[in-house]
Formats: sequence, structure tokens, C-alpha cells
Amino acid sequence: MAKVLCESCGTSFLYDVVKNVKACPVCGKPLWEASSEDTENEDNVEVMEYQNVVEDDLMYFDEIETSYIENPDYNGVLVYCKECGKIDSIDLDKFVKLVDENYVILKEGVIITCRGCGKEHKPRKILYKKKEHYTLSRPHCPICNSKMLKKIKISSKILAAATLGTFALPYNSKTYECQNCNYRF
Repeated sequence: MAKVLCESCGTSFLYDVVKNVKACPVCGKPLWEASSEDTENEDNVEVMEYQNVVEDDLMYFDEIETSYIENPDYNGVLVYCKECGKIDSIDLDKFVKLVDENYVILKEGVIITCRGCGKEHKPRKILYKKKEHYTLSRPHCPICNSKMLKKIKISSKILAAATLGTFALPYNSKTYECQNCNYRF
């Protein structure tokens, strides 16, 4: 079984899947040269035998976090290791290209090492793959998508009800307050 490698973006596909596709689904560059003969190879595409290909994708990214306005140091790409499942965040300045829910490309010379198992991720491209489960689900602000939230305390709600009476109802029905935009929900 052969694989097709797009040399523009470095993505590899099974030949049976892309034999009727004219352009690369990732970068949009043409995969096949239009000619009178039915050729399988072009300057932009390399066809490889499946036995010789070693998949060394160790990391996948799950989310690109850009919602921290006040603390941009918290922004980054959440990656996880497929071997041990360890989650890590990589700063945005280490990437050349970010394509949400598709792939990200690391800058030249940047090497990622898993903090859990210590293995290195060799390719510059990290593919998107949603992590199947998380141990802790965190809510996020519906306005700015920030995860920097503060839970509104019961004592604060009681104090508001005692001082404002029924006018405190809109405040008391909320559970969280966003630290980024101060929205209560």
C-alpha cells in the first residue's frame, strides 16, 4: 500500500484515499500534474511504499488558547503525548503557522520533548486530534472564552440578598465571574 506525500506542507496520505483528489486537502496546492498520461507522480508529490514509512508523530494538539488578554503569557497551544497522555502547553512564539482544528507547524530548530515519557517529537508539524477525555472539565466565559474564572461565593450572594432584596436576584443566579471581562454567568 502506497502513501502520497505533499512536499508543500509535508502531509502524507494513503494513495487509495487521494488518488481522485486534485488538490492537497491541507494546503490546497495541486497534488497531481494534469497530463495526457495517467501519471501517479508530480514534482510536488512523492509516492512511498507503506512498509518503509515510520510514523513518528508523538504529539497531537488539542486546543489553541488565545483568550488571555491581560496575561498573554498564558496563551499557547495545548499538546498531548500519544504515548503517555501527558498534557503540555507550548508558547505561541514557537510556531510558524497555526491552523485551528487542522495542524500547527513549529519554527525551524524547535524540538518538543514530552515531560511524561521524555521522548522527542521529530516532525515540525503537529496534527489536530481531540483528546478523548480530560480528568477535569473547566468552564469558560461565554463572552471572551477565557478560563480565568472566579466562583461567586455563597456569602457574597447572601449579603447581596440581605442588602438589595429581590433586586439581587440577577446577581444571585450567577455562578462564575470572568476575571478577564468581568462578565457574570
